[in-house]
Amino acid sequence: MKNTLFTLMALCMALPLSGHSQNSDSLNIAGDQSASMNKLDDLMGRAQKRLSYIMTNLGELSDNNDANNNFDKFKENLEDLVGIRSDIKDRAERVRELQGQRIAAWTKEVSGMTDKDMRKLTNDQIDAAKADFDALDKQMREVGGDANDLTALLQDLQKYYASSFSPDSIKTSQPMVQKALAAAQEMLKDTDALRDSINKSKKKVKGTAGGA
Repeated sequence: MKNTLFTLMALCMALPLSGHSQNSDSLNIAGDQSASMNKLDDLMGRAQKRLSYIMTNLGELSDNNDANNNFDKFKENLEDLVGIRSDIKDRAERVRELQGQRIAAWTKEVSGMTDKDMRKLTNDQIDAAKADFDALDKQMREVGGDANDLTALLQDLQKYYASSFSPDSIKTSQPMVQKALAAAQEMLKDTDALRDSINKSKKKVKGTAGGA
């Protein structure tokens, strides 16, 4: 009898560990999505640094003693920013792709539920996860659109200076420089807010992955 009791206790203790180590497809995808959001946040931090450098470069273009050097730095940082933005676009698409896969897998896994209350509870969770991501995705697209406009303006300034770089052309372009600086400052604020939203969303997704 004692041997039987010990065997049952050992089996009961082993069950949670076994169940925890074998995550479902949706939980595994949630872990991948959380990691992908982490990479997206890192890329945005890098883009913010480059944009801050660009703002400094533009502000110092009127320094006649070092104008050429400041313009070279502006071009280098802008080139880096464009490259990082391309990586951000790819990473954002990956996050969206994983969201679709996660929801599809989650829906499939619970499709066999027969109890109506359990079905409602689960469907409410899935709907909440969809709504949370839709809000994040809207914010990502809005910031992305503004970033496209700002990048285009910065590239126009680069072309302008590349074709006509003199004290007069720098002075004449100051209204556009001020426009770019104002847009860049706003972009830094909006990106801060987006990064905060990404990290909040990441924590929710990571939570569903059981800490994956």
